Amino acid sequence: MELKYILVVVLFSAGVGGELCPKECDCDMDNGLNRAMCVDQNIITIDMGVPKEVQVYSLSHNVISGLDNFCFKNIGYTSLQMLDLSYNMIFWIGLHAFSGLDKLVHLDLSSNRLRYIPSDLFFDTPELDTLDLSSNMFESLRNEPFLMHSKLKVLNLNNCRIKTLPPRLFNRLPNLRKLDLSENYVTSLKTEVLIPLRKLERIELRNEHWLCNSDFKALEDWITSQGITYQKQCKKRVPQMSEKMISVVVEEKKEVDVNEIWNITTVKNDTAVEETNKPVTPFQKFDQDFSAVKAFILGIEIGLAIGIVGTYVWLNRFCTCRGLRCTRPQARRQRRRRMQRFDGDMRTNLLWTSVVNPDLETPLSFRRQLSLPDRSAPFPTYGLPGVTEAPLQIDAIRIPDRSETPPPPYHDCRINV
Repeated sequence: MELKYILVVVLFSAGVGGELCPKECDCDMDNGLNRAMCVDQNIITIDMGVPKEVQVYSLSHNVISGLDNFCFKNIGYTSLQMLDLSYNMIFWIGLHAFSGLDKLVHLDLSSNRLRYIPSDLFFDTPELDTLDLSSNMFESLRNEPFLMHSKLKVLNLNNCRIKTLPPRLFNRLPNLRKLDLSENYVTSLKTEVLIPLRKLERIELRNEHWLCNSDFKALEDWITSQGITYQKQCKKRVPQMSEKMISVVVEEKKEVDVNEIWNITTVKNDTAVEETNKPVTPFQKFDQDFSAVKAFILGIEIGLAIGIVGTYVWLNRFCTCRGLRCTRPQARRQRRRRMQRFDGDMRTNLLWTSVVNPDLETPLSFRRQLSLPDRSAPFPTYGLPGVTEAPLQIDAIRIPDRSETPPPPYHDCRINV
């Protein structure tokens, strides 16, 4: 027998095919089972290279976040009997994640981030006996079977933030023997929730939020009658409010003279009278009568007055105002008048020059007619003997009865040479 155990240890440590235990894990034997402890190594996956013959596999205190479908079956961990995945970050588990674990008996998923699991999640683990789901976040549970398993005996739902327990929650757990519902947020529990658990032997309901009402008292009586191991929560009868008041009023008190207890002297009264009769200074009286609202309004009025006076002084200084009506600066207007006067003088000079001295400027335009030949003798040419120049032609003849055309503006005048 001892030789057989030694042979198993040698085969597991050295590996049949030369497989070795990874450095992140500790491989040994536990009650005749091949055990691999890969604890607190920041592991993110279940595949650490552990030999496939492992039977007790612990991956607690790591950072595994999810379990994919057929993850154990694809690696070859089909001999697992105990699996510890506690204190990880698992928030999602595939419906067939535990497929192939036909020999799994104990599963620990405590202290993870599970909010919901399918009711038939453990359909592929027919031999599952103990399931630990404590310290997860099953805040709200539906009125349907939480789990469906025919051989599950131990279920731990401690500290799962459960608020209510619907009536159909445990309808599909016929062989459940131990149930832990302590440290949740449940305040009341009815008997019909636990009636489907016909083989229940022990239940834990430790909680400070229980209301010892008629439903909960009936539940405790039913648990006691069924012979279930249970620590009673409503041990003492809670007194009514009226009973508390009566117990307080029973003891009568005697009247006590205040002068015998308090330190009351006439000196304090005299000083108080003196303080009340003390004359008030004008500043103190002003401080008492003048409220903060009045001071605020007065400050606004003073500010407006100062602003108006300052504005008037500024306008009088920089705008040369008379009765708050500012006059326009005279420089532009004088410049415009000077230019207009200069233009008028130029027009007048042009007209007067054309009248007084018409030969020096452009003559007045008349209607032109055909020029008549001049009968005067031709002018002699200079430098060419025997050649005479044609006489000058008269450009226009002035008709006395015809009106004259006014001279054009000065900028349109031109000189004809």
